[in-house]
Amino acid sequence: MAQGKAVAIANNDYVHVAWDFGEFLPNCDGFAVYRITDGGESQGEPLSVFGRDAKGNRLKISCEDYPIHKYNWRDVLETRGGRYKYRVVPMHGPKQPISPIAPAVTPDWVDVSPRRGENVEVYFNRGILGSQSAADKIWNPNQEKPDFNKITEMIRDTNSALRKSLSGQMFTALTILLDRAEQKGGSCWASLYELTDTALIERLCNCEELHLILSNNNGSLDEGSEGDDSSSNQYDGKNQPAADKISASIASRPDGKSELIRRYMPTGHIGHNKFMVYLDNDGAPRAILTGSTNWTATGLCTQSNNAIIIESGDLARQYLDYWHALKKDAEAAGIPATPEPKKDLQGETLRNECVVERGQLPLNAGSKVVAWFSPNTPKPLGKKRGPTPVDLAHVYEALNNAKQSVLFLAFMPGKAGSENSAHFLQELEKIAAAKKFLFVRGAVSDPGLANEFDMKTLQLSDTENAMISSPQGIFRNFKAWRKEIYKYGHAIIHDKTIVIDPLSSDCVVITGSHNLGSRASSNNDENMLMIRGDQGIATAYAAHVMDVFEHYRSRWISAHHKRSDYDPRTDPNWQQKYFDNWRPAFAERLFWVSGGASLPPLAPNPKLKGAAEGLAAAAQAKKEAAAARRAARTRRSSSKKAPVRKIAAKKVPGEKRPDQPHRRARRKPR
Repeated sequence: MAQGKAVAIANNDYVHVAWDFGEFLPNCDGFAVYRITDGGESQGEPLSVFGRDAKGNRLKISCEDYPIHKYNWRDVLETRGGRYKYRVVPMHGPKQPISPIAPAVTPDWVDVSPRRGENVEVYFNRGILGSQSAADKIWNPNQEKPDFNKITEMIRDTNSALRKSLSGQMFTALTILLDRAEQKGGSCWASLYELTDTALIERLCNCEELHLILSNNNGSLDEGSEGDDSSSNQYDGKNQPAADKISASIASRPDGKSELIRRYMPTGHIGHNKFMVYLDNDGAPRAILTGSTNWTATGLCTQSNNAIIIESGDLARQYLDYWHALKKDAEAAGIPATPEPKKDLQGETLRNECVVERGQLPLNAGSKVVAWFSPNTPKPLGKKRGPTPVDLAHVYEALNNAKQSVLFLAFMPGKAGSENSAHFLQELEKIAAAKKFLFVRGAVSDPGLANEFDMKTLQLSDTENAMISSPQGIFRNFKAWRKEIYKYGHAIIHDKTIVIDPLSSDCVVITGSHNLGSRASSNNDENMLMIRGDQGIATAYAAHVMDVFEHYRSRWISAHHKRSDYDPRTDPNWQQKYFDNWRPAFAERLFWVSGGASLPPLAPNPKLKGAAEGLAAAAQAKKEAAAARRAARTRRSSSKKAPVRKIAAKKVPGEKRPDQPHRRARRKPR
């Protein structure tokens, strides 16, 4: 008789549920998953599944009506602050449990809460614009598509349903230390990259004692696309309004306690920090806030992001020392009255302070944390690769020591197609090929980097246990699905997170503002945390990774499946892939219920060689097409610049050409 096992992990926003019954279940048409609320009915209530009627209205249907054709599921409709278990029932069909197989029930309660141990809170937003929920909120029924023009207004409106839904608790996270300073006294010391959200700017202006280092943020607020995009030629156009408001607020106070320090970074460098330190009334450092979230409407709403708050005087002291080092570096380079890049920033003194290896600090019971700061290389990175920076060397060491799994989310750790770009995905490619048992799942915002990772792992390995996805939306209406807008601005996945062995006591979490590439260590102001041995934190980040990964992977399948209207819920062979020992789904079924134990390596995939050749051919074709476009542009440009050769008319003595303008004789230069 099949024996079921189920597990659930949660963070403040989402619960990831997975299960296994140990064997292929004949006549199984999926599973019903029931959410059991602490203090509620023991059988629980079935989770809702997606559906619409012919008019596009949402249907109230559950997994009892449409059993789930997977061995894991995402509960995104739980209540924040709730405490839950989950019961998983194999089904013959709608409302038909398979008897006598007993349900699988998660053994432990999970809390949908940011609290992770005594000293840590971890927050994640729901910043996935490309969803059916977001499409509904901005839907234009006349054009039968979402209205892109509504997004800017709605995500900047603190009362809009779209902003509240996408940002989740992130605004609360970013303002917790400001709230503490207001309620208990003390001061806040922050270093920020992008600052354009009016509500957050107002909170900073209201802080009685604020010490703010603010980098330049290029572009114009009128572009409506805040993000890590330094291509605009309007230097500091986006941050200048916030700087003006905060400067005016500081000037209006006679006590002189607050200050605004500007870091005007040169081309190729960004002041990428997003941290804050809280000092109590006695001036003692108490807590820090850091993570990937820029203080913008897009950082809150249209990008996936995280924030972590740690109560630790020692760690707060390290961040405060880094803050002062950044200030001294800015003052040494000179802070101009009007925004302009300062090439002398990130001088030798700052680099020498950042390269120092700091010891591990206690975090929660039994866990440790180490902070790294940037820039930490002797000099900035040029066009060629340099030695591996010291912080990334520790990241790569942790990756190489992975025993079971690596999960990740990244924005742009490097540049796709560049031989001189060095980043963690390149290291992970080699590790995944060498350790065929390693369960690797993740997502990256740049599809070019995702394709490179795919192609390299397919070339290096005969198994397919390393999978990566990239943002993808529903680009057309079909069946119950509405067309989505999956991108607003430059960034989509904006996390910078690696989770290693989250189901083990030896787990590692890497997070912060650092983009996980050599350029971040060499050319940017950055901070990065490495947290070891804290499963509460590790599973919270792991749940976030799987939320984003599964969301975009399902859309990639829908967009690329040979049958244009493919719906996995109607696939009669859905279960087979979870038992073919060469398929990624086989490892997914085993991983979550493993308790951290080693997984069997996948068998060689007979289709990989052809897939690798296909990807390589597609990449080469894309490269050749790009070269052809560049050549065509060059030819057009040359033809415009080439002088037109004119044949001089025969000069008739005493005759003046009517079309010949008067020209002043040019003086030859001496």
